[in-house]
Amino acid sequence: MSMFVSIEEVDLSQLKLAKSGRTVKLIYGESKVPLQLKTCKLYSPFGVKVYNNAYSQFTDCSIDCSIQQQGNSEKTHELYKALQEKIEELIKNSLNLFSTKEAITDVNVSPIFRENGNYPKLMKINFPRDKNGNFDFVLFDENKEKIKLNDNNIETILTKGKTFVGIIECGKIWYYNNKFGITWNLIQSRFSKKKDIREPDETEQVSNQDSRHMYMQNLMIDDD
Repeated sequence: MSMFVSIEEVDLSQLKLAKSGRTVKLIYGESKVPLQLKTCKLYSPFGVKVYNNAYSQFTDCSIDCSIQQQGNSEKTHELYKALQEKIEELIKNSLNLFSTKEAITDVNVSPIFRENGNYPKLMKINFPRDKNGNFDFVLFDENKEKIKLNDNNIETILTKGKTFVGIIECGKIWYYNNKFGITWNLIQSRFSKKKDIREPDETEQVSNQDSRHMYMQNLMIDDD
């Protein structure tokens, strides 16, 4: 059994919420690792976004992506919608996990893929850092060679127009200003070969530490 699944393989009945310290996690199956998804091909229309964080000495980095999967994007969006609805159901049944000063009267969850006018919907993927500020994910180029990322080169490497596949993890379910949201963190990513780039159309049980080590050392994403 793989540590990660595609959205098509997710068994919604195996999802549950659990508290880890002050953070609410989305756990899949009997594994102690949060839900991890292998994405389909994603397209970045803007490239990496870098912005200051008032609560950290390091900047926050993320990327907005649309589905770049000819012929199947509508079906994929429906599967993500089903996942979102399941998460909303879990939140409604687990409001006691969220530490709030006020009573929660309505469960309003930000969409996994948000509307983008007349353009394809966008999903936000965050780039996690370790305690020393190093990027805590691995990026491979089109030839499956590891790319070393840092604050000096990330904006020149993750530019707009990139197409890639990745493994993402549900970092947490958050609640702020009467709204719930889902944080997706990148674990591993691989650029698609240039010939594949085109404009988008509309586990076995392992510890978190062992899982992270495997992702950092080995390419886990097969060719599409």
